Amino acid sequence: NYLRPAYGINACGHHHAGHIGILGVDKKGTENYQLLLGGSGAEDVSQAKITGPGFDEAGIVDAVEKATNVYLAQRTDGERFLDTYRRIGMEPFKEAIYA
Repeated sequence: NYLRPAYGINACGHHHAGHIGILGVDKKGTENYQLLLGGSGAEDVSQAKITGPGFDEAGIVDAVEKATNVYLAQRTDGERFLDTYRRIGMEPFKEAIYA
């Protein structure tokens, strides 16, 4: 369960339990998407954290791609996204996502 999207106020927290979570919200009549990183619903439980300001539809696709690129560049052999995130922290992801 690496990617967990959810939409709306009743999203049941799925986005908080994914290595990468996406929460879609209606912000003043405009769809906006929050990107969250670092969640797990497994034995190594953790709640994903919001990366920062939200994105429009095209922007969230780019943000997920940028986060994935950081993971691919920084991971060690066999390392999951969550393990890489925990090892290097949020900052390298934020720098890439909001560059």
